[in-house]
Amino acid sequence: MLGVGVIGCGAISKMHIDSFLRIPQTKIRAVADVNEAAARRTANELGADSYTDYRELLKRTDIDVVSICTPSGLHSESAIAAAKAGKHVIVEKPLDVTLPKIDAMIEACEQNHVKLNCIFNNRYREGNLFLKRAIDAGRFGRLINANALIRWYREPDYYAKSPWHGSWALDGGGALMNQSIHYVDLLLWLAGRVESLSAYTGTLLHKCMETEDTAVATLRFQNGALGAIIATTSTFPGYPAEIQITGERGSANVRDGVIEHWKFVDSDPLDQEAEAFFGGGEVDNARASTPMAFACEYHARQIRRAVESIEDDTEPDIGGAEARKSVELILGIYESAKTGARVTF
Repeated sequence: MLGVGVIGCGAISKMHIDSFLRIPQTKIRAVADVNEAAARRTANELGADSYTDYRELLKRTDIDVVSICTPSGLHSESAIAAAKAGKHVIVEKPLDVTLPKIDAMIEACEQNHVKLNCIFNNRYREGNLFLKRAIDAGRFGRLINANALIRWYREPDYYAKSPWHGSWALDGGGALMNQSIHYVDLLLWLAGRVESLSAYTGTLLHKCMETEDTAVATLRFQNGALGAIIATTSTFPGYPAEIQITGERGSANVRDGVIEHWKFVDSDPLDQEAEAFFGGGEVDNARASTPMAFACEYHARQIRRAVESIEDDTEPDIGGAEARKSVELILGIYESAKTGARVTF
């Protein structure tokens, strides 16, 4: 039985907690939050102990793994402390908001021989998994174009009532670093690393935030394909996020893990398999405008895999080096938007 500690009892912690409750070989023993009332409330619901200082939680010998659910810009501090205490680490995306802090996290986990996992739960959606398998199997042939479109909407109160959202220090950015990073990660996982990019960003609707609510980037991938990212929290009423892949043999569009388009110049047995992942109706679009309008199913799948990697001493599906890639790309977009220059990796 792996003892679990949860650091941060805000909204996203519910996804982590519900995930662990589905895994028989784990038990949540303690939670920590600087908000004492939130920590106590969560602990009482779980029959666990509560702390206002996560360092006290890390002193416990009956905790083997911690889930970090604090604001993004605070992740590295508690992750490094957890690694030094010999605890395995699961971090809600992103790992952190700067590359030096991320690199320090990775180094601490490696030096202390603990696993580092970062949550990118969209990789576990069935349509996305199938799309990855089809690309790797050569169904598309040479890739030509790969796009991520995340045209979401957030009410003004989302930023006004939670000041860390949309701040540079704690959120690391806006629509890109918080919401769209899930799809930036998917794009890199599916199409490979980016060679260079040019970008624009703007705060075009939510004037109370420091960072961007609208971003557009054009990409050249290392494999020669071209692509684009459109990321917003300014697009009312919010639309399903979409990944578009085109290769020399055909193309596919996946909207929030559901295949909406699958057309090729020839036939292949994979095409019949793809039908199992077609939409056949409306895509669940609630989270395009409501932040927590999703179940924990895909968090649970990834966290179960993280637990397995700890038990079996195998590499995590999405470890530190893998999770670093999306932050590096987003920071490149911010740099290009700021300087007006193309950024090369």
